[in-house]
Amino acid sequence: MKAQLFNRYRVAILHILFWVVSFNIFNAFFSRGIESGFLVDELNLTAWNMLLISNITIAILLSPFIWLFKGINRWVKWSVTALVVTALLWSFVMAVWSGKESIIPAVVVMFFLDNFLYVLLFHLTVIGAVYLNARILIPKYLSQGKFGIYLFSVTLLAIVSAVANYTIFDLAIDKIFPQLFYISWFQIWELIVIMSAYLVITTVAFLLWQYRSMLISNREKVKNELLALRAQINPHFLFNNLNTIYGLAEKGDQRTKDVILQLSDFLRYVLYDTSNEKIDLEKEIEIIRTYVELQKERINRNSTEVILNTDGDFSGAQITPLLLLPLAENCFKHGIGNKKGRIEIDIKFQNQQFYFHTLNSIERRENLLNHEDGGIGIRNVEKRLNLLYPGKHRLTLKEERELFSVDLTITLD
Repeated sequence: MKAQLFNRYRVAILHILFWVVSFNIFNAFFSRGIESGFLVDELNLTAWNMLLISNITIAILLSPFIWLFKGINRWVKWSVTALVVTALLWSFVMAVWSGKESIIPAVVVMFFLDNFLYVLLFHLTVIGAVYLNARILIPKYLSQGKFGIYLFSVTLLAIVSAVANYTIFDLAIDKIFPQLFYISWFQIWELIVIMSAYLVITTVAFLLWQYRSMLISNREKVKNELLALRAQINPHFLFNNLNTIYGLAEKGDQRTKDVILQLSDFLRYVLYDTSNEKIDLEKEIEIIRTYVELQKERINRNSTEVILNTDGDFSGAQITPLLLLPLAENCFKHGIGNKKGRIEIDIKFQNQQFYFHTLNSIERRENLLNHEDGGIGIRNVEKRLNLLYPGKHRLTLKEERELFSVDLTITLD
């Protein structure tokens, strides 16, 4: 439940954390009341005191917004509200009861008014610039590939925001809080630099978030393709093997039980053992071997020669499940015909390099590179390889002299 709630509001939480960090940095180093040694108008506060007081203040100011979050139990919201109200009432009572001797009035008046309120007002233009960039400029220009317009717009936004910030503290603030004597601590060019830094940081953060979202989307796409692959077990394969089993059983062939067991193992693997993102390479090779043995039972071995070679120590390595099966299926789908032919599958693993080679005869009328039906399995494998092993694989398809070959190399961790 907590994990689901965090995932639901993680964007809002990240935004809040970003501004909390920003408030603390400005409050500690750039606020008007801060002197060396963290003296606040002769009130001696350590760095940890400043950090604690600043975050308590932020928490109190943010506490009402908890009511905007759906999914949080009402008793949690009421508990937080009651805690904040109790703390404020206690502070008020202590301030009145202790008078000038209490540290609470000093903290409230000197720290909040002289420092925190100044930082809060300073952030108004910063927050405005950041969200104008995030909500309007990035989606409208940057995401659409209009880089020149975006660069011009974001530069103009930084300048306008800097001038607005300077104007607030130079002209407007004395009319709103005349007793506080706020002035801008930065020149306009310094404010432009600060605004630009915020815009660059938030733009980079947005691009990283978009990249992360793209990776998650691709990952989900791969999962969905795997689920679809598992759900779409070739019905012809099942039909042919069931016919084979029926023929063996009718003849009283002793191999019937073995073939049923092989088919059972194959289906169990495809339906249940492929739920993980990675699977032992040994297991994947074993299912290829099982698939080949099942196919041997139904084909005419006098007309079609089937060869399966494996070489190397496959233990310890892992691979994406059901990545190789479509390539093996392709061999038998197009390698069996009326004339003599052969199907050859070579598998090798050495020094983290995995090699998968297939060769099969094809009918003269077929062109597997352009064949719509025949190319679906290979195209799906290509897409999955690009998503799961970018820069770590090489897939070569070749067709000549009525032979079709596939060479796949993957660097496995």
